[in-house]
This record gives sequence, C-alpha cells and structure tokens, in this order.
Amino acid sequence: MDCLQFENYLNINTSQYQNLNVETLNHMMERYMLTVPFENISVQNQVPISVNIEDLFRKIVLNHRGGFCYEMNPLFGTYLEEKGFDVHRASATIHTPDGGRSLEGSHMSLYTKIDGIYYVTDVGFGDLPLHAIPITNVSHPTVISDINGEFRAILDTEDHYHVQKLKNNEWVTLYHALLKPQFIHDFDDKIVYNQSNPNSIFVKQLLVTQPQTFGRATMTHRTLTLSYGDTKEKYDVTAHNYKHFLKKYFNLNETIDRLED
Repeated sequence: MDCLQFENYLNINTSQYQNLNVETLNHMMERYMLTVPFENISVQNQVPISVNIEDLFRKIVLNHRGGFCYEMNPLFGTYLEEKGFDVHRASATIHTPDGGRSLEGSHMSLYTKIDGIYYVTDVGFGDLPLHAIPITNVSHPTVISDINGEFRAILDTEDHYHVQKLKNNEWVTLYHALLKPQFIHDFDDKIVYNQSNPNSIFVKQLLVTQPQTFGRATMTHRTLTLSYGDTKEKYDVTAHNYKHFLKKYFNLNETIDRLED
C-alpha cells in the first residue's frame, strides 16, 4: 500500500510522530477514526465486500469511504505493519446490550504489542475511544477516558481480553477477544455471514458512526443520533435528508438503496 498517500489523506504528522511508541500509535488511531467512518453501506446495497488490501485502499483512501471491521482493521493493521509496529488481528465476540452475543468470533479486533504491553488498537468497532487501550489485569486496570466515555481492557485467565465501557457506574463488556493472532481468511465464513445472512445486524440495518468533536454521530436507516456525553439528540432519517446527514457528519457522498424506496 502507498503509505505516503494514506498519511496525507489522514493528515498523519510523520515529522512529529516517528517512533514506534504509544504516542505515535494514538496519533495514528485518532487521525484514522476522525477521518474514516464506520459504515456498512456496501452491505446494505448488496455490493460484495473485498478484503484485498489494494481494494480496501481504493475504497477508503481514494474513494473516501468507510467500512466495517473486516475492512477497517485489516487496512489500518497493514499500515501499522508497514510502519514497523507489532500488530495482530484477533477473533472477538460482541456482547449485545440486551445480554446476548454475536456469532462467536465474528468481530475482527486488532491489538498491538509495545514494550511488552498489549494494546487494543481496534478502529473497526462503533464505540471505542480514539486512543489505544492497554490490556491489563483486573487488579491493576488502566482506564482510557475520552469525550465518549471511559474504557478499559481486562485480560482473564484464559487469554481473552474483555473490552469494557463504564455505564451507570458499572463496567459493561462490549466484546471479548482471544489474545491470539488470526489471519483475514480465518474470518471468511463470518464475512459471508455478515454481508448476506438475514440474521446479521449488518444486513438488517444501516449503521454509520463516527467520533465527532462534540462526541459521536450515529445513523441508522431510521434515526440520526448525536451524542453529547450523556445527552442525545435524535432526528428522523428520510429519503429527503439522509444524504445531507451523510455529508455533514460523515463526509460521505453515497446513495443508500433502501432509503431511496
């Protein structure tokens, strides 16, 4: 991949951030997440997903699109590898708000090892901080705080890390992942499921989300939600306004077939 073009698009400051340390990693993550939205428009429009790195580079960098975990984390992970970071894909299972679970191992997470410490480096999940989360023991947790809340990652006795967010004064697990390197083709069946199975949340509904200077913007095929800390504003999404919302909050110029009906 063309790292210089990638860096120019994301406005990564390579003159200031050159070392393979957490500060550089955080800068790269922040620039990626503030530039590239999480979105499943291709799935909604029944356009097949490619995980080829050059295809992902073309879609995200050249065509100014976003993607979901199988697109975002491989591209960002490849960039980190090109820069010399020790980064790996991981198989994760999402914990849903209703107490359920996603298909086992269907989320692709990303983690990076720096100076003997593992960090969650996931840019392909809809609700994580802009900076890396150290994976720590529950007895000595490190909390990462940003405008969207407080987060931590806890390693259990079976080498799973649990990515958690503080909600109503309780730590709630967003997903758990196995701290073991995986490859993109280990997710082949999950990718097929999440772009074609009617039971997949990505097939069921549109999801576009991105951190904002005020918090986070999230859009489904029904509602735009603007989150300002604990305060939320909601707006109905229609055939007449969805393109305006896509451009204003996510810098996307796309047609969504289901919203054109």
